[in-house]
Amino acid sequence: MADNLKGIPFSTSDEGVDHIQTAKELVVKAYDENVRVGRARLGSGDVYVVWFSYTLGNWKALLSTVLPDGAYYEVIHDREKSVTYVDTYVKIAQNITPDNPKESYTP
Repeated sequence: MADNLKGIPFSTSDEGVDHIQTAKELVVKAYDENVRVGRARLGSGDVYVVWFSYTLGNWKALLSTVLPDGAYYEVIHDREKSVTYVDTYVKIAQNITPDNPKESYTP
């Protein structure tokens, strides 16, 4: 799991910043802003990292939660613009296309 990245030294001004914790807190904030009345509350401990990348001061994380709502979150930090984007996605369907269209596919 990507939580083991804590403490890795970066040679930029954000050395020591816990980007993973920041991403988790932004997911909680996005969830809270979009949650319907009566829905479960979410804490940063309920958010887990699926994937994380840090390159040249920019970072991106894919996260999900323990909630059974099927949502996942893409958190992207743009250092040059000093802004972080949080996108929320929900899987609607999965379409399967075989490599050879003449063959049928049976799951």
